[in-house]
Amino acid sequence: MSKPWNIVASILVVQLLACAGGGEGGPEGPSGEMRLSVEGLTTQLLDRLVVTAQPANVSQALTYSATTDSFEGTLVLPEGAQTLTAEGFVDDGAGTPVLSATGSATVNVVAGVTVGVFLGLQDVTPPAPQPDIAPFIRSSTSGSVNIPPLTLTAFSVDVIDLDADPITYQWTSNCATSVFTRPNASYTEWYNTVPGTCRIEVRATARGQTVSRSTSVNVYSLTPTTGEVDVEGTYTPRPRVSAIHAQGQGLPLQRFLREDAVTRFPIVGPNRTFQVDVFVDYGTSRGTRTATLELVSGVACGTLVRGADTCAASPTPTSCSVRYTWTTPMPTALCKLTARATNGTLADAFTVGTMVDWVP
Repeated sequence: MSKPWNIVASILVVQLLACAGGGEGGPEGPSGEMRLSVEGLTTQLLDRLVVTAQPANVSQALTYSATTDSFEGTLVLPEGAQTLTAEGFVDDGAGTPVLSATGSATVNVVAGVTVGVFLGLQDVTPPAPQPDIAPFIRSSTSGSVNIPPLTLTAFSVDVIDLDADPITYQWTSNCATSVFTRPNASYTEWYNTVPGTCRIEVRATARGQTVSRSTSVNVYSLTPTTGEVDVEGTYTPRPRVSAIHAQGQGLPLQRFLREDAVTRFPIVGPNRTFQVDVFVDYGTSRGTRTATLELVSGVACGTLVRGADTCAASPTPTSCSVRYTWTTPMPTALCKLTARATNGTLADAFTVGTMVDWVP
């Protein structure tokens, strides 16, 4: 699914001037001259912008003007209804233009009349792929770590991958005379033929991301002194920004859940104040946690002031919320509000968006 072009909506200003009937290759009958200006799309966003009018079958590649920061051009069209189609291209780095944005609008051409046309461009490039989440080693176990030669001892590892990627295993030892019964499984047995201290390592790999764990085994020739080890472990899940709520002047309560297909709320007015609540599930009371909201845009998007924070309560809750006050900027700004949550090195983000413009 395409998404709205993320800089500004483009405006085509159409100036129709009375002129003679078309010459060779031009339109027949009464016609007008169409002057096109597409604002807000710099050459850093598009390398080329082409506008075509149908049924006149007239096409024009617009020229970028750094002075006015707009794409400009002129078309001569016959009177009557014309459909304008805009296509934006970027260079793929090898000299080939790639279609990256489209939009269309219908205009009724009338000689001697100035007509304003609103044309919204849509980004048609596919979204960036979701980054991989590396696998976790939840726990590992081992049998006796003090054994005589040629005696089997067991090892196992419990690995989870949150992306459900296939997991492969590899058990290795720094002792050349070692033998693994199942070197490519999550469970294996192992022995060494001669005395010595051997380091046993397992490496688990999912989509190119590898995690590992190791332990040492003493292969003895005499009866050793033995003891017990009591091992405790913890599991810290990745935090999840579960929802964002927004409401305020002229905007009824907007609730956006992480599983929603659309996270855009209606256009809001400039210099207005809204309440934005961020909800986070940590799944555990352990870890060093943060929960923040930030504005992400190519232009200034107002200010955020942090308010009530239940995530800072004691004892630390597993689910909590943070409230912000957002004051909107001047009009014609496309704004994204991104909530971020961390627990140690684990992070998550969730974004909603809107446009700031004059509204009743």
